[in-house]
Amino acid sequence: MNLSTKPARRTWRRIADSRVINALAAPNGIGRYLEVLNPMWSLDQTRIPAYITAIRRETKDTVTLELRPNGDWPGFRPGQFCQLYIEINGRLHSRSYSLKRRAGRISVTVKAQADGLVSRYINSQLKVGDIIRLSPPMGDFVLPELLPDALLMIAAGSGITPIMAMLEAALKRGYKGGVTLLYYNRSEADTVFHARLLKLASTYSNFSLLPVFSDGTGKLNGHFSQQHLLTALSFQNNLSAHTGALTLPECFVCGPEALIQAVSDEYQLLGHSEKFHAERFKAVTSTSGDTGAVGTLIFKNSQSEVSSDSRNLLEQAEAAGLQPQSGCRMGICHSCSCLKTDGSVRNMNSGEVSHGEEYIRLCISQPLGDVSLAI
Repeated sequence: MNLSTKPARRTWRRIADSRVINALAAPNGIGRYLEVLNPMWSLDQTRIPAYITAIRRETKDTVTLELRPNGDWPGFRPGQFCQLYIEINGRLHSRSYSLKRRAGRISVTVKAQADGLVSRYINSQLKVGDIIRLSPPMGDFVLPELLPDALLMIAAGSGITPIMAMLEAALKRGYKGGVTLLYYNRSEADTVFHARLLKLASTYSNFSLLPVFSDGTGKLNGHFSQQHLLTALSFQNNLSAHTGALTLPECFVCGPEALIQAVSDEYQLLGHSEKFHAERFKAVTSTSGDTGAVGTLIFKNSQSEVSSDSRNLLEQAEAAGLQPQSGCRMGICHSCSCLKTDGSVRNMNSGEVSHGEEYIRLCISQPLGDVSLAI
């Protein structure tokens, strides 16, 4: 059965997923039987199967998976991410990872986190030939169709993954503007894509790489500062030799909250917050420390309750032994949406407080007193 082309797959899907065929295959539908014959024949367009065709180790705790999804894969824009669905000990887990394209394949790069069940499993247990599942691509952290005159990209650690996708896409499509990357890591050995970045810097004269290592061996030291920003801009010749006027390039940042906030503050101070774009690779853990609002979390469907604290509701539900569905854990994918039947919560991204019955995202909702959830 040749399903390698989009038209062939569309024709096959239209026949196999018809009402008549599914009625004959009741109660499970034809999709279940096709997946038994070949997992890659899945009809589920929300969890698309993909072969792992290669695994590359980037650092001691980071791997890149090259993937070949079936013909339902819709493609993506550099900077977008998807949910990876992986079964571990009989339970399906999902996490968000940025997508990249290389040599006709798509790939994701995963850094093992000390407390990350899924990331550690990906780094140590997956092998070539395994099949995982992908959601369709999501996210609007992407380059504009009409590229600006200059780009400043800033990343820390595994925050490089969406930045790298956008950087390579821009350079390989012939972008002629100045591109500077400020990249923060502990050391050169901990730098994901280090060799590829050096190759890009030697290949494209308009690309400047500025590594910052906390071990003090990089061109710059310490955390992001105004001096780091000025150094990056000087590489793009954005300081006018005649007037000293500062022209800020369009800026794309991915990393921890402290880095994002520091860069945002500089752009706001200089009056160009509209040129600032950011994506977090880790969920916000609180808005301003402990809220001081103690109370009780009531899990109605589970008929249980616990004392609440200032952590987000997803973390507290998991600590209570529940297993609510989740994905990105950053408030982007909406996988953890849940009905709150009573109580007040604070959105940990925006600070907005809401009350009463409503659907909320558990991963970015902080309880304010007693809260009742339909889980």
